[in-house]
Formats: sequence, C-alpha cells, structure tokens
Amino acid sequence: MPRITALDARVVSYGFDHRPRPLSLGSALRRDVVLVRVVCADGTVGYGESFHGHAGTAVAEIVNSTMREVVLGREPSETADVNREVFARFVLSAGMSGGFLLALSGIDIAMWDAWGKIQGEPVHRLLGGSVTDFALYGGGFTLGFQPPDELAEEVRRMREQSGWQAVKLRIGDSPERDLARIRHVREVFGDELSIMVDANLGHRYDVARVAPALAELGVDWLEEPYPPGSPARFVALRSRGLVPVAAGENLGGAHEFADWIDRGALDVVQPDVSRVGGITEALRIAALARAAGLRFAPHISHSALNHAATLHLLSAAGGEGIFEADGTVENPFRDGVISGGPVLANGRASLPTGPGLGVTVDEEALGRYPGERGSPFPRPR
Repeated sequence: MPRITALDARVVSYGFDHRPRPLSLGSALRRDVVLVRVVCADGTVGYGESFHGHAGTAVAEIVNSTMREVVLGREPSETADVNREVFARFVLSAGMSGGFLLALSGIDIAMWDAWGKIQGEPVHRLLGGSVTDFALYGGGFTLGFQPPDELAEEVRRMREQSGWQAVKLRIGDSPERDLARIRHVREVFGDELSIMVDANLGHRYDVARVAPALAELGVDWLEEPYPPGSPARFVALRSRGLVPVAAGENLGGAHEFADWIDRGALDVVQPDVSRVGGITEALRIAALARAAGLRFAPHISHSALNHAATLHLLSAAGGEGIFEADGTVENPFRDGVISGGPVLANGRASLPTGPGLGVTVDEEALGRYPGERGSPFPRPR
C-alpha cells in the first residue's frame, strides 16, 4: 500500500449573508472548516475535517507541524497506530490535549478516505458496515431563538423540502420564550413530528426548570443542559426521569465517554467524528453506547466530509443510530465546493457509496473561501 508523503491543513470560511438565528451561544458570523489533506505516494488524496472550536488556524497549525512527525511515512490504513500514538503522547499526558484531539480527528477521517480510495471501496465497507439508509433529524445552524410562528415556518420548510419527521429546537433563551416556541411547534405539527431540544450548554438559566414541561410536550431528548465539566449535574437531572439527557459533542475520546456512561450521566451518546479523534475513536464510543444500551446519535460539524464520515460511522456501528442533518438552506461546504455527502429525502439520509468517503473537494474553487482567524462567534455583550 502506498505510504503518506504529505499532510496539510487549512481553514476555509464562508461568511453568512444572513446570519443564523441566535442560539444560547449567540449568532455565528461565518462557517469555518479546517480542511485536512493526506497525499499518498501513488497520488491518492484523502480529505478530512477537524472541528475548529474558536481557533481554526491553531488546529491547522498542529496538523501542519507536530502531527506531520506522527503521520508521514505511514500507510493510510494505520489509523489505529496513529490514534494510539497521539493519545499516548499528546492527549492523555500533555498540554493542549483538546487541540491535538481535533487535529487527530481530521487526520483520521482523511486517512480512511485515502484508504477507501486506494481499495476502491466506501469506508463503511472497510469497517464491516452494510446499512446505507438512516433515520434523521434536522439540526445544524437552524431553528434558533425566533418568534414561534417564524420557527414553525422554518420547520415546515424542512418537512416540505425533504419530508423530515424530526427536528431539534433550541432552548436557553428564557423559560417562557423557550416553552412558547416548543408548544407552538407541537400544536402546529402534532405528534407526527418528533422534537428534540438543545440547550447548547445552558448558559442563561438552569434548564432543569423546564424539564417537567418538556416531558409533557413529549420531547425526545434534552441536549447539553450543562457544560461538560459538570457530569454530576447531568446525573442528577437524569435521575429525575423526566426527559432523556443527551450530550457528547464536547467530550474528548472514549475514555471520557466511558466515565460519563459509568456515572449514569447519559441517555443519548453524541460524539462528533471531527472532535473525538475521528472515525476510529468514534467507533469505540459507539461500542460503549451499545454495550450500555444507550441511544447513539452522533453530532455533526460543518461540511460534507464530516456528514459523510458520520454516516459511514453509523453504518459500521450497526445502523441503529440517528443522523443529525444540516438544515441550512445554503452551505457551500455541503453541496458546493465540497459536495457528494448524504442524500436527504423522505425523512431519511442515504450514505455516499463512492470510494472512500464518497465526497468531492474542488480545491481550485475553495480559493474563493479564504480562511479567517479567530472565533466565528462574536464576543458576548
């Protein structure tokens, strides 16, 4: 198998013409992607996506410096060895562990993409998966803090566009406004629509206050009610038995998920392949969730690379999870300069079947989206 001869990463950014509705984190100025690339001796190029946090250029620099020592000269199939070295040297025993985990995530996805292309097989087949069609719910930069009637119209657009039967609404604004939005959507669409809610770390008030009302409204789960440094609060909320508790996008690696699962903090396990160490580490987390009898619902990041990698993960994990679909109208990193990810129709997501991830990256056209520095979220007032 040809070895990896080059590794690089760069940030690409898409500034919103119309900023998304605010969440509890605020309203993003732009969509950033840390695009990771491995090049093999035979010319095969594999692509991955690292989540950026609030500093995409810092993540790219880790890929372009320290991580080259780890990756160059290896075969793209050596994902487990790269994972082992990065965790041993940088994640579990040194500073900046979060940045290295993000960098590893994009590299791991790119290695799987390259390996699949060399073998002429989609990634899920290399992983032993066979399921290619999945349940989905609408998420991404959508369904934020807006008047109830406008929120219902956005949900209606999603349903008419692709037949979606489940959506994730945002809370963390105020108890009164949050519940008014959810009640209105429930009244408009009835029980035929599944509703999840996401507090995005619950910055503005203790969202446990609305848990009884969420249970009465038949909410499927309450996501990220608290910051990730407080698992005991998740345990306490879950012990009340009101609404299933979901989290994981801000946890790092299978070791953290194992701790949270052992504590009884989660009903729904939500790793993001662009954050937790890539497909390789996310599969370990899927195994933990399955062994504990918990739901598996991976979080998504910004581009078709992450979306496709997530579906390959779901297939390899047995096909029983649910996919978070990006419901935004325009995303050039989903169906523009980066394309070929999931096909969304009739409330389902279909897996790309081309070699590797099945995603196409137009590197020349990406030049129209130069990367920006710093956080895509403005400083709170």
